[in-house]
Amino acid sequence: MESLSHDNLPPLTKSEALEILSLPISKLRLSSDYYKAAFHLIKFPCLEVKNAFLDLIQSKSTNQAVVIAKRKAVEGLARHGCVDTIPVIAKCLWSSDPYLVENAAWALDKLGCKDKEIHRKIVNLLEEPLQNRRVLIKSLVGMKAFSKTPKFKSILHDSSLPAGFRGAVIAAFCSHYGDKEYLYLLEEYLSLPNQNSRQCAITDVIDSGAIELLPLVLRTPVAPFFRISAIEALWPQDLIQVNALELEKVLDSIMKDHPCNLKRLQTYVHSPDNDFLISELFNTDFSHCYLALENLLTRRPDEIWPKILEQLNRAKKDYGALYFFMTLFRLLDGWSDDQLEKIQSLAFSCLDNKWPKFIKFRPAAILTLCTYWPLECFDLMVNWLDEEKTPFWVSRYSALISIQENLVHFKENNLDQYLQKAKKDSNRFVRIKADLISTQIDI
Repeated sequence: MESLSHDNLPPLTKSEALEILSLPISKLRLSSDYYKAAFHLIKFPCLEVKNAFLDLIQSKSTNQAVVIAKRKAVEGLARHGCVDTIPVIAKCLWSSDPYLVENAAWALDKLGCKDKEIHRKIVNLLEEPLQNRRVLIKSLVGMKAFSKTPKFKSILHDSSLPAGFRGAVIAAFCSHYGDKEYLYLLEEYLSLPNQNSRQCAITDVIDSGAIELLPLVLRTPVAPFFRISAIEALWPQDLIQVNALELEKVLDSIMKDHPCNLKRLQTYVHSPDNDFLISELFNTDFSHCYLALENLLTRRPDEIWPKILEQLNRAKKDYGALYFFMTLFRLLDGWSDDQLEKIQSLAFSCLDNKWPKFIKFRPAAILTLCTYWPLECFDLMVNWLDEEKTPFWVSRYSALISIQENLVHFKENNLDQYLQKAKKDSNRFVRIKADLISTQIDI
């Protein structure tokens, strides 16, 4: 479901949003106003908002503005915990809008629906190819309505069905019944050409509790966030080694994210030019980005810099490209002083408060800054290791990597104040990293 954490819609007060929902469609300034109003009302749980959502959901209008807003209203009732609205939400399962059906199934799961008739309806919807059957399966699992029946077994034997659908069923069999017979399919799905399919496969590995597939997940070319999520979910508490994997090495490898550590899903028939490689860092499929990055690391900085400059303004507006630019600057040696000046400026702009605290290029920017300007960054550690100022634990962990790699510079400074705080961090990985650094120095 869509998160509210990155709220980029124009702000509305509760009264303004309710006023919009009370208007007839002909009075709307924009067709998206209903959706915008419903989106903001999720922030205001109260009876007045609940009734507005119910009125919207029960509207007979087929206008697209209403249809789209209904999806958000259903989500809102679930997030507000309105259990008594389950019968109204369940009626949405008969909608011709597959996205409303998807949201309704998710909402019913979140509200803990126990109605077996509703469960049966969702099971029947699995026969509809236009539905998001992955969400339907996960909703059934959440409502404890998934059973080890021939119907679900047949899904696993039908290779014509989407990987995301079959993967969700595999996860259900594994997590509920300990049936690992089909885990080999998840292994295959981690290498699918479609990025969304690979991401779903990682989610299914997590839901399966299949720690044995973790080495393969760590080599899957997707955004680091998904690999980190697998570590968070699957790595046992209080262990620093699992089988042949060492926690610190695994986490450091993900944070540093060298493309050579990931599986290649494509290759170049001919050596591409620099213009193409830089443009590939904007690709929405990270497997293409990593392949381009790997090739760029064989080029000289002065050779690729003109193409970087051409794309720099575009990169400043692209979250993924900023991440790969930061990684490229850190992993490739030989930048000139003038180039490093621009790199430093871009890295600091990645840490600007205009960006969300949990945005994924922040840790990469910290690593880049500390690679080239460790002494200047030392005074910033007090903020980078502060949970209130730096709530994204990956950023705090990256700061600790930088301390560890620059002990020769930092050893004479008072590291104790930083490490003692990090040892009490709420995140277990940050605590472990701080403890390991402490064993390497005499404080």
